[in-house]
Amino acid sequence: MNLFALIVAGGTGTRMRTEIPKQFLELAGKPILMHTIERFKAFDKSVKIIAVLPERQFGLWEELKKKYSFSVSHAVVAGGSSRFFSVKNGLQEVDDNSLVAIHDGVRPLVSIDTIKRCFSDADNRNGISEFF
Repeated sequence: MNLFALIVAGGTGTRMRTEIPKQFLELAGKPILMHTIERFKAFDKSVKIIAVLPERQFGLWEELKKKYSFSVSHAVVAGGSSRFFSVKNGLQEVDDNSLVAIHDGVRPLVSIDTIKRCFSDADNRNGISEFF
């Protein structure tokens, strides 16, 4: 069984009144989204990460990855007109027979234990014990 983490990061910075979207604001030396992605990889190196971003932000994300030498493996998928459609777009990239976490890109402080419990609770067949 594959583990996926859909990291939805479609914010534009409007409510925070910033020019840069909050997922790209720096926290402890790098953009928040990088911390979030790293958290899921710290849980399990085999988890497949899909970052869902507005297509117009792809270039900025590429620039930031270079600037911060960010090399954590992940795919990038274009978001939709709302969170629902962004998640839907991300789910199209998920393999059958997988467990999927859907997480907000600007919530980097989720604990490894919380991630573990969520994946474990999502598995109603008890077949995921090999990951834990």
